[in-house]
Amino acid sequence: MDRAECYRVCILTFESEKTFANPFLDCIVRAKFTGPSGQKIVREAYWDGENVYRISFAPTEEGMWNYVVDAPKESGFHGAKGQVECVPYTGGLAVYRHGFLKISKDKRYFTYADGTPFFWLGDTHWEFAYREKWEESNHPEMDSMFKGMVDRRVKQGYTVYQTNLRSDPVMGGDAYYWQEPDLPNVKFYQEELDRRMYYLADRGMVNALGFAWFMSIENNVEKYRNLARYFMARYGALPMVWTLAGEAGGYDKARQPFYVDEWRKIALYVQSLNTYHHPMTAHYTNERPFASYYQDEEWMDFTLNQAGHGDYVVSADDYKAFLQEHGDKPFVEGEAFYEFCSTLEENGTRLCTDAMVRRAAYLTMQAGGCGYTYGAQGIWDVVWEKGQENKMSLFNRFDVTWVEAIDGPGGEQMGFMRRFYEEQRFWELYPYRVGQDSAGDPFGKKMPLITVTKDQRRWVLYYPEAARKSGNIEVPSGRYAMRWFNPRNGAYGEQQEFDVEQDTWKLPAKPDLNDWCLVVMGFGVLEEGLRNLTAMPRQCQKDLRTQVFVAGNASRFGVLEEGLRNL
Repeated sequence: MDRAECYRVCILTFESEKTFANPFLDCIVRAKFTGPSGQKIVREAYWDGENVYRISFAPTEEGMWNYVVDAPKESGFHGAKGQVECVPYTGGLAVYRHGFLKISKDKRYFTYADGTPFFWLGDTHWEFAYREKWEESNHPEMDSMFKGMVDRRVKQGYTVYQTNLRSDPVMGGDAYYWQEPDLPNVKFYQEELDRRMYYLADRGMVNALGFAWFMSIENNVEKYRNLARYFMARYGALPMVWTLAGEAGGYDKARQPFYVDEWRKIALYVQSLNTYHHPMTAHYTNERPFASYYQDEEWMDFTLNQAGHGDYVVSADDYKAFLQEHGDKPFVEGEAFYEFCSTLEENGTRLCTDAMVRRAAYLTMQAGGCGYTYGAQGIWDVVWEKGQENKMSLFNRFDVTWVEAIDGPGGEQMGFMRRFYEEQRFWELYPYRVGQDSAGDPFGKKMPLITVTKDQRRWVLYYPEAARKSGNIEVPSGRYAMRWFNPRNGAYGEQQEFDVEQDTWKLPAKPDLNDWCLVVMGFGVLEEGLRNLTAMPRQCQKDLRTQVFVAGNASRFGVLEEGLRNL
């Protein structure tokens, strides 16, 4: 009998008595697992060289799981039965404590399997599979390029690695994955991909992975079905999100329907193999209006947008318009203004700064999104040293290396953003007055961007650098406390109290010309939260402590603090 912690992978190994001509195509092995509550999970085995087949399985509930194997009779293990005992997970990683990702009931954000909200904070590593060095580093604080970057992002609070296999024939990437046209290159998986995939999983990262770039599907549908099948068998029991392909529709408008249709075939095949129901999407092209070619299809669980690097203006109006039409799925900004990127603006290129990154990230959240994927020039294009010849030099005119990029201030500031929105319970916030064209709409140009809870007692305002206008907004009358939050260093300012009369409040000016967030909370929220605190689970108490200290009642702050300490 095998044993595994809940949501953690165990590997079952079988050896065939027969040597098949093509051990990948001619010997298909599946095992059906039945859990203690009757839940069923089917996992396909992956060929691992010679006559060896392995099944990667992660139990999703505690107790005894029974399995039976379906394989060709010549293999000698058809009908094999066994058990896997699922024991409680004893570590501290959220994706195993709470379970794999799913979509919230209201289709606005991600949750873990137990319903705990999940904040998508991604980092872009398009060529993680074979170009990021495992055993070398020229960063003075890192022994391994790959592991050092993962560890840095984990420390900073990232939850997602946004990757791609880059198995593109036009770039030679397919040679890593296949030893023959229809036979996986097992040695590459064993020596390179296994350690990378499992390192990410063992650090608690969700891997949001695409199989190739859009152009690679041409005349290769069957090849990408095979790649998806093998990859999902080998790694599909890890914490995953499937992103199909980079810029799936391509940029030739005449050819876009072809690419969309061909990649749809892969998406539907992935859906049929997706036994853990990991979220699925496509990495969209950079368009205005925002791309939407798969938006209404059942297999697509959320939007992974691409606002781009300055070839179009990144405007609140674009987000507002898209989410009004396609607000029935969670929205993540998946590629916008990589830090240190050479922007593609029509009036001339410039170095993308952390301020530009913050604006795109906070704009996404304030417009109704549920996460953001950061990227840094020098990392996604894997620039080892200055002066390196690079096919993507258009985006790296300032010759930024991965060593400089991993230390970028914007990378750390995204961690501040995640903490901020989790403290403010982002899943309860909605854009203010979306869909109303009345004068003074806070989504107007030069105005702060505002979200608010349904009861209008908790408000979050983001003031971009360009915000310089004020106005009145409708706020229920009463007593409020507010605090400024600095997105550059993650610090809150001193609390201030104020009264709202006649349901109208004039927005305050921000402290200086930089970007700022403002948190506003009604006293009723604070008092109700304190009354309910002792009845809550310990983790909820911790969350509410944060709320009280962030926007607490200044005149009674000592009383609240003392009460929390005495719990």
